Amino acid sequence: MFGTLIHSFHNWFFGRQIPAGSKGRKNQWFREPVRFGAVLVLGLCSCADKEGYPDDLPYPQRVDLIVEEAPKLSPNNPSPPGGLEKSIANLGLVGGKILDPVKLPEATQTEITKLLAEQFGTPAQPRVGDGKTNLPELGKKLKLDSQTLAQGSVAYRRNCLHCHGLSGDGKGSSGLWVHPPPRDFRQGRFKFISTNPAKNLNRPRREDILRTIRMGLHGTSMPAFGILPTEELEALASYVIHLGIRGEVEFTIEKTLLKPQSQVLNLFENYLPDEEVSKDQETLAFFVPKFLQEIVRQYHTAESQVLVPPEYPFKDSELSDSIRRGFRLFSSQAPDALGCVSCHIDYGRQSPWQYDEWGSLNRPSNLTAGIYKGGRRPLDLFWRIKRGIPPSKMPAATLTGEDEGKKTWDLVNFIEALPFPATLPEEVRNAVYGSTGRIAKPN
Repeated sequence: MFGTLIHSFHNWFFGRQIPAGSKGRKNQWFREPVRFGAVLVLGLCSCADKEGYPDDLPYPQRVDLIVEEAPKLSPNNPSPPGGLEKSIANLGLVGGKILDPVKLPEATQTEITKLLAEQFGTPAQPRVGDGKTNLPELGKKLKLDSQTLAQGSVAYRRNCLHCHGLSGDGKGSSGLWVHPPPRDFRQGRFKFISTNPAKNLNRPRREDILRTIRMGLHGTSMPAFGILPTEELEALASYVIHLGIRGEVEFTIEKTLLKPQSQVLNLFENYLPDEEVSKDQETLAFFVPKFLQEIVRQYHTAESQVLVPPEYPFKDSELSDSIRRGFRLFSSQAPDALGCVSCHIDYGRQSPWQYDEWGSLNRPSNLTAGIYKGGRRPLDLFWRIKRGIPPSKMPAATLTGEDEGKKTWDLVNFIEALPFPATLPEEVRNAVYGSTGRIAKPN
């Protein structure tokens, strides 16, 4: 009974009640304060049912705006608490491009919802694939089997729903009010990954997701869940991947079909270019399982494509010289340097706000503070340098030459030493902190 009431309440606010067109979007704004109340009730009620979601509760259809292209300018301040959706709605006014999924034809929206349900089930009974392809084999290797996903669903509801939301949209009852906002999994994009960019189209390994869940993200509202049993952590990672794949399929279809004169054929041309498609196969029903299979294959490939750093090459007596070289790589605009200060202005103490691919705002890290969201181990810093942070504006370092590995470790050594003036060579310390060597307060 209680689950049915929650389900009805959820459907009334989250379901397909918004008509297409501008009037529908106006109604969306009217609903926002009330929608927050619905999310809050659903989040609070989730604690009362330890067995998971109601069996008849579906994943909500996407009605929030899609960021097709984030603005390139640097705003002065981030969105105020609770203001992310309004900020995204205004991106078109500052050079961005947004798309409105409620403007898709009603029949197309219905078909997308039906196909997603066939392939991904419900929050109570999640799955990846409908069992008609070889996905069960790959899914088992990636721990995307139904039993693990069901365990992950329960753990997600207990630990993650209130921030990351039912569909993984990052708009849970708590998530609307924190900065940076909780990750929106629905594009299948992840920031802190360790894989070879040439092999897997920016897919994470399971271990990348597990590391974030286990360790949290320092400097954000994402806590560490390392106290949870290993089996539960593994199930959570599987469920996050499930939400990411489901959301990416939905996002890709809607983003493509919302463009002028776009057709289902464009989905095959853009995302399955090697697939030979006859005229009668140019349908969403044919595209969705094929695209799902391709995404799962990419996740599987990523597992064997970890970016392995070269052996650390320096003795303790060589550390100061390494820091000096790293300082030059970071600070110089010379052709053989990286010029990281162009984004990490004043070593990050005056970094500007920038839009990421989700349309939210972040700042290049203040590296004098010693707070590293993606981990503080030398290995983590190596991955951030060599891999970049794909959905943000942090590019992968392009170091060349036979000593490429040494240069990367030089940069790691400088970044590790940067928050501690006493560990820096005198000339480097003076350049960063002034002759007093005092640490300037971050903005």
